[in-house]
Amino acid sequence: MEFNLVGKDVLRLKGDVLVVGVYKKQHLTPIAEVVNKAMSSLLKDFLKDIHFEAEAGEAVFMPGHKEVKFKNIVVVGLGEKEKLNSDTIRKAANVGLKKAKELKNKDVYFEVLGEEILGEKSAQFLTEGIILGDYRFKKYKKPNKEEIEIEQVQVLAEKEYKEYIQIGKILAEATNFTREIVNEPGNVVKPMDLANISQKLAQEHGLVCEIYDKNRLEKEGMNGIVAVGQGSEHPPCFIHLVYKGERPQKKVVLIGKGITFDSGGLDLKPEKFMKTMKCDKSGACAVLGIIKAVAELKLNLEIHGLIPTAENMPGGNAFRPDDIIVFKNGKSVEIGNTDAEGRLILADALIYGSNLKPEVMVDMATLTGACMVALGRYTTGIFCSNERLVSLFQNIGQEMGDKFWPLPLDEELKEEIKGTFSDIKNIGSRYGGAITAALFLKEFVGEEVKNWVHLDIAGPAFLEKEWKYYAEGATGVPVRTIIHWLIKGADIGTGS
Repeated sequence: MEFNLVGKDVLRLKGDVLVVGVYKKQHLTPIAEVVNKAMSSLLKDFLKDIHFEAEAGEAVFMPGHKEVKFKNIVVVGLGEKEKLNSDTIRKAANVGLKKAKELKNKDVYFEVLGEEILGEKSAQFLTEGIILGDYRFKKYKKPNKEEIEIEQVQVLAEKEYKEYIQIGKILAEATNFTREIVNEPGNVVKPMDLANISQKLAQEHGLVCEIYDKNRLEKEGMNGIVAVGQGSEHPPCFIHLVYKGERPQKKVVLIGKGITFDSGGLDLKPEKFMKTMKCDKSGACAVLGIIKAVAELKLNLEIHGLIPTAENMPGGNAFRPDDIIVFKNGKSVEIGNTDAEGRLILADALIYGSNLKPEVMVDMATLTGACMVALGRYTTGIFCSNERLVSLFQNIGQEMGDKFWPLPLDEELKEEIKGTFSDIKNIGSRYGGAITAALFLKEFVGEEVKNWVHLDIAGPAFLEKEWKYYAEGATGVPVRTIIHWLIKGADIGTGS
């Protein structure tokens, strides 16, 4: 989707539909005020007559007027003026575009909603809301001839807004790139397909991409990935992508769990919980989306994207409960449950990432149902001993519309994962499952890594129904938050 800046003189413009905003108590946005005055207060009278409450996410339309050269005027609610935030703008942009499509209008003009309060950055939030809200996974559906496709949006703004629109476009398109891969079923995207997507991304953006096949995994002692993948006829692999800016100021490692389909293995999931397990590659796909955006933004960082990927299936060669796996750092792990497989492949990646000696290492994974039980469907659990870094993620996440909540790395729970015949086991009791999973991962983070962040995205990564501006399916969480953090120089909470 393309965005064109057309200036703010709304009365000289002409098109199919104009989208403007209104706050509660009929407080109109600046462009809406100009339109209302030109229409001799007809806009305000209309909103009053229909009792439009202007709740965030509401939208109505009215026909145009001889003084305002648009066929239709769509008015979107922005809620209470004092409580306006970035996500209100995204929601309003989303419903504005939907309403334009309902009206079969392709020539769409948006004012920069909320700019009188949040300034130029509102243009970024508007752009994100339009692009994110317009996404649907439609690859396997017959085209709907009745559906309107909007390829261009006209924005009532001057040229100084261009940078913010471009950033919003890069962030939202990277998110949708991630969503598209996550939404692909397990029969389409298998481990080597993720490798092929990574190689294509590297070719398009001048990245370095190295693929470890099963033979090399065995040679390198990456035994967690090998064990998890050995029950499938589709072999596992490990992907290492490298982006290097012209003058990199910091080295960052990003790790994403890439289970392309999770049946649970020999500890087979019930049917109810097996459905949607194509989403177990969400962390891996997020890493791909982040690196895509980083390359387009040309950030002065050195980013290593690590993707351990396998399919967890109950084949004749599958790993078993009671198996013991010895990892490259010497730690031995007893298998308590084959459905706790994500932490096994992440362990190999954490060892590998630690050896790169980054200033910061972040892993993201749809790791535990326990995190969803604790925090619900819409919040990411964040584990990190650097409280300032946690606060930074929370603050950036709030602006990006992503929720993060800290959970403790409670050392007293380590007893839960103490092995009987090995150093540790891959699952604890039913209590504190998200925490014991994080403590398991910590066993594979090298002492030289001073800043490690674990993000459990099991809740918000994939939706079973629409939420905010997201359609059913993958959301791309936490792509936009991580990119924005990297734009800020991968700050670790010390201003450096």
